[in-house]
Amino acid sequence: MPALRGDAARTATAPMVDERLRKREASREAARTSGTTTITPWAGALHVVWGAFPNVSSDGAQATHSINPGISIPPGNPDIVYAPTLVPSGKSCIEVTTFYWQGGNGVGAWDWCAASPGFAAVAWIDSSFVSTYTTPFQGLPAYTVLDVQTNAVTNSWTAYLYNYTTSSWDALFTSADTAKLSETHGGWDMFEVYTEYNSATGQGYYCTETYGTQYHAANLQIKVGGTWSALTTGNSSVTPPGSVNSTDFGCYGLSFTLQTANSHWQVTH
Repeated sequence: MPALRGDAARTATAPMVDERLRKREASREAARTSGTTTITPWAGALHVVWGAFPNVSSDGAQATHSINPGISIPPGNPDIVYAPTLVPSGKSCIEVTTFYWQGGNGVGAWDWCAASPGFAAVAWIDSSFVSTYTTPFQGLPAYTVLDVQTNAVTNSWTAYLYNYTTSSWDALFTSADTAKLSETHGGWDMFEVYTEYNSATGQGYYCTETYGTQYHAANLQIKVGGTWSALTTGNSSVTPPGSVNSTDFGCYGLSFTLQTANSHWQVTH
């Protein structure tokens, strides 16, 4: 499928996107729920997430991810929104993420098995992407992603996007590393932001540019022992939406919903 790959992908997304996603690996748990109802100014980048977290080590995952082509984060806005972003399990080589930042909007494959992890393929969200790789979903365009282990011995993984014009799967990126086989934890499909405080608005910079948007991760499935199963309360965890405050995300007006536990989460602003 058409995408920037290798050095071109890294150049297009560096340095801000690469650095923040790399730091995120150390903190992949669900969002903080402090209970505060007002936003206290903070220094630096506030990093928060919410979504579904499989509790088993799977051999693949697939999902329907909505996109918001109308988001336009202007130059000088330091924030990055990764929503949704998918990793099947700890042994996975590839994270497939939808990202919005001042450099543009895209769907990228982050290579966790590279000697220096980073974006290895980036497909920009433009009219061609929308017409080829998306279908209407609850009023938004959405793409279908398949991120699966293709060789258990070499721990090779390939991320695919479904091509709605050809009715076939197009490979976005492939990577392999046996060292990752020792990581037995589950993965995630989540809403994630890095946001800095904007004193002019009293909240994170991204809040203004993303008002009126929705983010969906639906039809979430994982592959275990050759069998595909939907995410449920038995094989995954989600912080209850009622215990997550919008202000924990440095933003007023966010709402969190589980349309189907735990295979369809929604964030609305």
